[in-house]
Amino acid sequence: MIGIDIVDIKDPLLHLRTADHLRFIKAKGDQYPENIDPILLYWIVWSAKEAVFKSKRQLKSFDPKLITVIFSNDLHFSSKELLGTVETAPNYVVATATPTRIELIYQIWICHQNAPSQKIIRERIIAYFKPLNISFTLDENQLPLLCVNEKKEFPISLSHHGNYIAFCIEKHEVLKS
Repeated sequence: MIGIDIVDIKDPLLHLRTADHLRFIKAKGDQYPENIDPILLYWIVWSAKEAVFKSKRQLKSFDPKLITVIFSNDLHFSSKELLGTVETAPNYVVATATPTRIELIYQIWICHQNAPSQKIIRERIIAYFKPLNISFTLDENQLPLLCVNEKKEFPISLSHHGNYIAFCIEKHEVLKS
């Protein structure tokens, strides 16, 4: 499965984090990249762990202390059988996680609208994959599936925070983009 998480690091409602706060999310065996601003490092680690959590598609509470991540210095990471990457931008941090080196389709959008982010992200995904007939359904755990041409269903991971929304899905032949 696949997972994505995005953090709007400029969100005024985001609580200030310091290097000290890493202890609240650190798991035994965690290895973090070096020479990164501690505040940014917190959100890098957080987003990686949440992407790993989402990739498992289970109905459990997110507890970052139960997810071990091992980073290389180029912001690639592993967590048990999963591989992932984190990208940083001036306003956000985004992480993706997959069980193997599969090709992903993912997109990040700025979203300043007042409508619910779940509605907006679904509308943007439908537009992104036009002319395919895209709809959404849920799996047995009530997690989103992308339905293509009313036939094929694919697990999809969605994320939203502050002014950003994002999705990722495994690239399939039917989803050429």
